[in-house]
Amino acid sequence: MQENGSSGSPTKAERTRARILDIAQREASLIGIDSLTLGGLAQSCGLSKSGLNAHFGSKEALQIAVIDAVAGRFRSEVAEPALAYQAGKKRLEAIMACWIAWSQHADRPGGCQFIAATFDFDGLDGRVRDRLEHWMTIWRGVIIRTVEEANTAQALGHDPENTASLAFGLYMAQHMERQLLGDDTAGDRALGQWRERIAGQPQK
Repeated sequence: MQENGSSGSPTKAERTRARILDIAQREASLIGIDSLTLGGLAQSCGLSKSGLNAHFGSKEALQIAVIDAVAGRFRSEVAEPALAYQAGKKRLEAIMACWIAWSQHADRPGGCQFIAATFDFDGLDGRVRDRLEHWMTIWRGVIIRTVEEANTAQALGHDPENTASLAFGLYMAQHMERQLLGDDTAGDRALGQWRERIAGQPQK
């Protein structure tokens, strides 16, 4: 039996879980997904550890749920707005502009949750690492397809794989420079370099 009947509105449990994940995403921006624990998050949410455990069951399940929640927001705040642009240079520019804006949003005071998670989990095995790889592979594929579509639409001739690698490099560099070095101009510089790259001659 479903608590929400046929109304389609979220149940109390679903609303509580959503609130927990909202708080968890903000905390993950500050301390990293790897540092999230049931006990620590329960305290932040004003819940008992057993109450929070009822929603997730384990630290691993919590971390995977947070990764999926971050990916959902990333889709709505970065991928969908960028892909709404017409294929070509404008869409390529929007990919980077939306991505950088995501890392600077007030909801993410410590920056992009996926950046820290990449370094925390890249050398490990397990379901959390696999889930992170899943979403990052999807996003890299989106960038590659966007480059391919731009090549077709405007005869740009950019190498899709190389351009995707450049995108990740610029994004991660500006993130480090802003978060670690306190350089608030890093995002603008990265976007400027990206614009020069997509407007210039293709790399062979």
